[in-house]
Amino acid sequence: MRILRKRWSGLLLPTGLVGLFLNALPLHAADSSNQASLEADEVDLAKLQSGGQIVFVSSGQRPAGFHSIDDDRRTVFQFASSDPRPTVIVKLTDSKPIHRVSVVPGSESKKVDVYLLNELPRNPADLDQDKPLASILDLVVGREAAVDFPPQRARYVAFRWTLASTVITPFKIAEISAFTKGEPTHVADALAATDPPLYLVQGPPVIKPLSP
Repeated sequence: MRILRKRWSGLLLPTGLVGLFLNALPLHAADSSNQASLEADEVDLAKLQSGGQIVFVSSGQRPAGFHSIDDDRRTVFQFASSDPRPTVIVKLTDSKPIHRVSVVPGSESKKVDVYLLNELPRNPADLDQDKPLASILDLVVGREAAVDFPPQRARYVAFRWTLASTVITPFKIAEISAFTKGEPTHVADALAATDPPLYLVQGPPVIKPLSP
């Protein structure tokens, strides 16, 4: 019996230390996640969840255009087979600084030109007269391709594709995206409050010089 007591007493100490270690892990994880939530995250303004709207498609059924911004790659929007330059324009809820756009092609294409606009053009065919902000090459069906650039404010984002000469089937797109930087959580909550904290309203404290 004495031997058994010695063995159990020798196991109790390591087991207790393991228990304390495991109990401390959730606290550390919660602290890390809270810190990450305060950092600025990217927001896809083109998506339906963010208020994005398809305001122009060069061909195809316009009501089905939302499939390109529904955040579901299984759904696609199809242009007409006779459309030589498939074009889609998405309207954002507000003018925001866009720093990256991406596309997920649903079928083969050569490239896509990207335009950031503050006004909706009367004739989207006029886009050919303007130089695109950026172009995305080496597109692969079903894979996201993106391009980054210095932030630029825009209310509309236009995508205009150039198809390969060998493609005879209607062109399809699965998703289009336009990204901006979101505000840190604590700043957004403070600005939304009825009475913002003083440190967001007032300037730095005034330091009075002391006489010698």
